[in-house]
Amino acid sequence: MSSGQVVTGLEVGGSLEYELSAGKYFDNMFSAAMMSQFVAPATIAGTDVTLTPDGTDDQLATLTITGDFTTISADVGDVLQLVPATGAVVTVTVISVTSTTELQVATAAGEAAITSVVMDVEVPAHLVIGAEQQSYTFGKSYLDVQHLLSTDNHSQTYTGGLVNGFTLDATYGNICTGAFEVMGNGYELEAPSYEQQIVTAGGTVNPASTEQPINSSIDIQLLTADGEAATYCTESFQLAFTNGLDPTNCIGSAAPEGYTLGTANIEVNSNIYLSDSAYDLWMFNKLTQAPVALTFILNNSAGGWAFALAAVQLSFPDPSSGGQDTQTMIEGSGTGKVGANGESSLIIYQLKGDQ
Repeated sequence: MSSGQVVTGLEVGGSLEYELSAGKYFDNMFSAAMMSQFVAPATIAGTDVTLTPDGTDDQLATLTITGDFTTISADVGDVLQLVPATGAVVTVTVISVTSTTELQVATAAGEAAITSVVMDVEVPAHLVIGAEQQSYTFGKSYLDVQHLLSTDNHSQTYTGGLVNGFTLDATYGNICTGAFEVMGNGYELEAPSYEQQIVTAGGTVNPASTEQPINSSIDIQLLTADGEAATYCTESFQLAFTNGLDPTNCIGSAAPEGYTLGTANIEVNSNIYLSDSAYDLWMFNKLTQAPVALTFILNNSAGGWAFALAAVQLSFPDPSSGGQDTQTMIEGSGTGKVGANGESSLIIYQLKGDQ
């Protein structure tokens, strides 16, 4: 018969699933996943803004200001926000630089014109891929299980938690969802809970945020490919980012003593309806593996996020239909790589909500 189990090691980690929204939690977790601090927004304050939609393309416009775009280093592919004192914030991406006061930009379909309105123009705060390990302590308590019939909640506390990466799923008809993958090096069973200990010590545990989650159907109004608004129809896209953390396992320690950084990898999947523009962009690039720059802007009135990938290479079988009355799709999967000039393979922009 079996002699039973013996503890030989402790693995500390797991996934924290989410519905994407703006908020401090996502600020912290994306920063930890990208292993860098936010680059502060670059702002042209109180400039006179005019946004003139193109007469034939409803996702193309000319952006003119009385300020100077060089002061914020606005360049092709950048995400910009036009921020009024009150009202709706307009988010665009730069297609081309015409002069120090004029840009060609991609907008949401049918974006309204702006005629000589004083606004702030800014490159939003953003994250690039770094190598700064940001450690968090995570506590999980059971509010309905008290210790020894007292008011002390049973809980587990996970220390030394690093965010190894995250997934993001934006599919039509659903809220944008995903998960953060956490790996730690410490574990305690506690009563009172970690939360109760914080409060007893005079600290504060903020409640979960209540920002409106981002809806994949209506809150993703702008996708760009190689600097132009994508005119093809995208049913879904998924991102998977990982830092490749490798545990350092030492004799005499049950849990890992730390983690070594690996390669930052990005996986991209997307379902695209076959069209002339989709065919011309993706079919030829599939054969040559020429990379395509992609930007996905996900935001609502509370704010949100933009994910910019410097160079994406997709592979897929030739478009096909599964049978009668089914759509013909490009079902692409591939990777994001470092930009041609060394740009971060992923940039995450923190978008402001309406003022």
